[in-house]
Amino acid sequence: MTGNRIELEGRLLDQPEVRITPAGTPVLRFTVECGATGEELRLGIVMTGESALTAKPLLERGRLVKVTGRMRALKRSLKKESGFEVVAESIDRSE
Repeated sequence: MTGNRIELEGRLLDQPEVRITPAGTPVLRFTVECGATGEELRLGIVMTGESALTAKPLLERGRLVKVTGRMRALKRSLKKESGFEVVAESIDRSE
């Protein structure tokens, strides 16, 4: 299988937030710190649909999580910068 796939483990930097789009789709967003010691690697995570509502109660700031999904490029036209976020397929708590 080829394609865009990422698996990461990291610590939640902020409290996850769920918003509902005008079309009624739940969208879960949070940031994970997953860099090695001495390296800062912070990635935004987004999950949509009913799985976002299921994942939210499992998550809290400071908790270790495992995320599986795909990378997506972001374009910020006002700042003329680009970046990435992870579109999550699954989110699990790490103990």
